[in-house]
Amino acid sequence: MKKIIDVSATLFATVAFSVNATQVFDLEGFGAISRSMGGTSAAYYTGNAALISNPATLAFAPEGQQLELGLDLVTTDINSTNSDREIANSQTTSNNRGPYYAPQISFVTQYQDWRFGVGLYANGGLGTEFGSDSFLSRTENGTQTSFENSSRLLVLRVPFGFSYQFSPELTFGASVDMVWTALNLELLLPASQVGALAMNNDLSGSLVSPLAGFIGGTGAAHFSLSKNDPVGGGVDAVGLAGRVGMTYRLSAQTMLGASYNFETSVGDLTGNATLTAIDGSANTLPLNGDIRFRDFEMPASLTVGASHQFNERLLLTIDLRRTFWSDVFSSIQVGFTSAAGNIAINLPQNYQDITVYAVGAAYQYNDKLTLRSGFSYAEQAQDINLLFPVIPAYLKRHLTVGGEYRLDSGSAFNFALSFGLKETLQTPSYMAGNEFLTQSHSQVNAVFSYTHQF
Repeated sequence: MKKIIDVSATLFATVAFSVNATQVFDLEGFGAISRSMGGTSAAYYTGNAALISNPATLAFAPEGQQLELGLDLVTTDINSTNSDREIANSQTTSNNRGPYYAPQISFVTQYQDWRFGVGLYANGGLGTEFGSDSFLSRTENGTQTSFENSSRLLVLRVPFGFSYQFSPELTFGASVDMVWTALNLELLLPASQVGALAMNNDLSGSLVSPLAGFIGGTGAAHFSLSKNDPVGGGVDAVGLAGRVGMTYRLSAQTMLGASYNFETSVGDLTGNATLTAIDGSANTLPLNGDIRFRDFEMPASLTVGASHQFNERLLLTIDLRRTFWSDVFSSIQVGFTSAAGNIAINLPQNYQDITVYAVGAAYQYNDKLTLRSGFSYAEQAQDINLLFPVIPAYLKRHLTVGGEYRLDSGSAFNFALSFGLKETLQTPSYMAGNEFLTQSHSQVNAVFSYTHQF
């Protein structure tokens, strides 16, 4: 499995790559068809991307075989402002961050009433780059440390799936994913945040006392675990996931669909890291060691939906998805071990389960051109009292447009634009001397794909 993931990573590394958080850490739809229709996918055919949404809808693929090649493009606008109106912008300053490019590759074939397929997709993630000279890099007493604050999370999936048409009304499908999760993180915590973790019994280990003594009441602590390459992370792990799905045709015009996406099973993310204690005069005490993010999983989700073909040209779709974030992100548990000792850190997150509402429409303008649009709304999963600027996972609303142009050969070009509408939050500050942080995030996603039928 690790060899297959490594080959997949090599394919992705042919372009600069990362994906930014959209609906928490998930993309708001897979493939150009679903993305252009608000991310709906439960009850109509979305192309080969059905492998990673509802594999039962593969049963509605054209006869024969289909190869799909696609590309995601993500651009973001993320910033954090303190109560002194200083702004920390997330910008492109290394291979960590965007604009972000993510290839999609998939193949589906037919055998009687069966469809079989395999693909390569980015499930989602996040990326920020606040640099090393903003207020986020200061100690408790305001000393500039020149340490970075940044992040990159990549969740890559390789689904192997099938569908089977039991009857003209009923289809069933399933897929098994190989999952690769990789994380980069550069995070500075001022002394007050370190002290709050200690007071709440979220710090333990032999390094707590000596590091706290060095930091004192005016310093900070910095974690560095980054791989400065287009793909991968300072810590990573490989595991499994999957999904099952079905559709049921109520009438010639109306379809119902449902899918269940299982929680990933990748276990602990492991790698090397540097933990640096910083005192109020910017003197440093760096410690190199091994780091472990325990049970770092992506959540399960349940999606139900319907589609209705009003006439030969107009299709409307609706999805309702429940994602169980509280099962996997109640806290982030980190273990660090060095020759000098060890420390265990529990970063409370208190993510909530959320419901995502999505609608979409497709209008076949003529035999070659189809136009699409959609909208989705996601509830807030993050606890704003515990929100770090390097984890901007709070977008709620996405407005989408797109279309398809069919070629004489039966192949087609599809495209989609998804606008993550700006969200602004005021959160209690974990920085010294500030009463709150104002955090904002907006982004534009584009998806282009070519499908060849043969």
